[in-house]
Amino acid sequence: MTTPARSLPQEQAALTRLVAKLRQEQALLAETAAEGMTDLIGEKATIVAEMTTLAGHRHQMLAAIGYAEDETGMQQWMSEHGTEADREVWAALFELAQDAKELNRVNGVLIGKKLATNQSALTILQGKSHAGNFYGPDGQSNNKSSGRRLGVV
Repeated sequence: MTTPARSLPQEQAALTRLVAKLRQEQALLAETAAEGMTDLIGEKATIVAEMTTLAGHRHQMLAAIGYAEDETGMQQWMSEHGTEADREVWAALFELAQDAKELNRVNGVLIGKKLATNQSALTILQGKSHAGNFYGPDGQSNNKSSGRRLGVV
């Protein structure tokens, strides 16, 4: 008999891979150069798509047997019909999901810091910051006096 818990080990494996990718992403974000980030983003997207498909099938199966098509429905099914092994995998999924959520939050903060640093550097390079600039974007002196010249009689 096929149950909503059938694909939980696959979901757990996919989520484990996602957590590993998030840790890898965090390591790359901590470095100055972010080479490999593009490949990593693609790999994460593939894993998330797989997880979405697996969860979608589980939700459809829950609906077919009269439960809500979400985690609440799965929890209800689990308490009524799940085996001990099913419950262990389900609990491990929740723990992994919390790890993934926290890693994703930290990675978002790191990305925000990198963006702010890059934006500041761009602003300086584009000459948009006038504080402390001695040269304009054209390379010419930017010291313009608005007052009278001193020492000229």
